Amino acid sequence: MPRSEFDIMKAKRKASRSSSRIHTSIQQAELILSLYDLRREAVMREARSYIGGDFLPASADELVAIVTGGGRQGAFVLQVYGYWDMVAAFVRHGALTAELVYDTCQEMYFQYAKIQPYLGEFRQQMNLPEWMMNLERLVEGSKEGRKRLAIMRKNLAAMADLRATRPSAQGAKSVKK
Repeated sequence: MPRSEFDIMKAKRKASRSSSRIHTSIQQAELILSLYDLRREAVMREARSYIGGDFLPASADELVAIVTGGGRQGAFVLQVYGYWDMVAAFVRHGALTAELVYDTCQEMYFQYAKIQPYLGEFRQQMNLPEWMMNLERLVEGSKEGRKRLAIMRKNLAAMADLRATRPSAQGAKSVKK
């Protein structure tokens, strides 16, 4: 049965959309891999180690003090959170899908959970009303993101309790001979 010109055009459009989605998916995968490479850079790795580890502000005032202190830790905070806000901006502007970032950037949610309770007050004290706005929109903008954030907040509370009850690493070293 011969196909009409309309059917042929319709099939070509469908194939073109499918090809475009595949091309877009490949571009997104390449961008995610590039972002991963950036996370492996030496200074970024050190910054991520600090943010993922010892960095655990207990208030907006403490977060402000770290950022404005002029030291390496403040630079690490700005570098890591600036990176995640950039990733979130890529989502906001269509370069990446929120689903792909959710599936590949779990670290972002953990690190965001560390500052999330203090964002509003930090923004106010620093007069930076848009600071980490892309990151906030991405993480808190979906049911899945809010659920993961709640889990991360719970994990962080447990970590803070554990840190409060164990002897410091310095004290432990002096006990061992």
